[in-house]
Amino acid sequence: MKSNSITKTKQHAREALLVQYFLCGFIFATLLSRYPDLKICYGMTMTQLSGVPLSMSIGSLCTMPLCVHLMARFGSKKMTLAGFVYILLLPLLAQMPNIVALYIIGFLYGSFVSMLDVAMNGNSIIVENAYKKPIISMFHAFFYVGVCAGSVLSVVFISTGVSVQLHYFLVSLFSLALFAFIRQYYLKETIVEFKMPFKKKILFPKGLLLFLAFVALCGRVVEGSVSNWSTVYMHTVVEFPEYLAPLGLAIYAAFMSLGRFFCDAIRKKHSESSILMVCCFCAALGVLIIILNKAYYFAFVGLLIAGLGISCLVPIIYSLAGRQKDVTPAMGIAMVNTISGTGFLFGPFVIGLIADAFGMRASFFYIWCLTIVMTILTVSYQRKEKRNRTLLVQHGGNTLTQGRKS
Repeated sequence: MKSNSITKTKQHAREALLVQYFLCGFIFATLLSRYPDLKICYGMTMTQLSGVPLSMSIGSLCTMPLCVHLMARFGSKKMTLAGFVYILLLPLLAQMPNIVALYIIGFLYGSFVSMLDVAMNGNSIIVENAYKKPIISMFHAFFYVGVCAGSVLSVVFISTGVSVQLHYFLVSLFSLALFAFIRQYYLKETIVEFKMPFKKKILFPKGLLLFLAFVALCGRVVEGSVSNWSTVYMHTVVEFPEYLAPLGLAIYAAFMSLGRFFCDAIRKKHSESSILMVCCFCAALGVLIIILNKAYYFAFVGLLIAGLGISCLVPIIYSLAGRQKDVTPAMGIAMVNTISGTGFLFGPFVIGLIADAFGMRASFFYIWCLTIVMTILTVSYQRKEKRNRTLLVQHGGNTLTQGRKS
């Protein structure tokens, strides 16, 4: 009876987290799908519009150090309370009197998103430990299922003339009710008190880890830029009707989630560096197809291929970074994040600047250039990895020969 109760508890926690990730993706798509309307609502240029994701990213980055202390003091379940504030801030993004107020709300929005993100990822690790098998990839796949669903609903709302203000309000109301329901099923961990070290060192990667860090940097710029700007691209370049523009994001998200569903199975059969190289090639091919022609079917096919290519980048890079010699898994991932985080912060803003100066199509050409850099770095990483492995084998052979002689 007790064993059955434990099984049921962790099953409920897993299901609650799947819904949570779906919900975050759903809200994310709702926000991005109405970017063209926000631009009109506030009378913004592309550069000013790009300031919205920038303010959110700055808020997220500034809150990250605080998240560590909050997690240590309150635990992941209590910290998910930030989700209520994050959801309540969504409607305010379309209600501000001016752009400065919008940026302030964007900063707060990013701060509370960061808190919730750390909390739910922390809770997902607790659930994974309870299951004693890898299940985190499935959670991240459900985020993009939510993005796909949110994009489709946005198409329905825009086509029926629902205003951006009402759209954000309805999604916020629905999300609050669902979040309040699922939160009760999260697992609560035992809080372990610890003192943070007084001296802090900024860790900087080197060797193979440096290659991975810059691949991650380019990857996060590409992923963030395509997510943030695909709806605007579909509307301004492809000249798709505004109510159908979010379909591009829906296709991209659908194949991002599909790639992540099968990522772990593919990793069991092929080397991770080879998969990484194929992913970069697919991302480059997908973005190239998007900019080759203004026809909507080119954009759809390009977003499909790009989504598949980008989907496995982060899980594989984190896995490789966590297994590098001379560093612990946590250190490896932290060092990669030190560099790649800057791409997530400034990537979408740079796209906005280029779009204002040369047009949205030119900004996607810039994204394509980054995928080429990413591919070159991955090929270099694979060659360096093989060279290191060969040297290690030769060194091991020489040591063995010397041992026999002695």
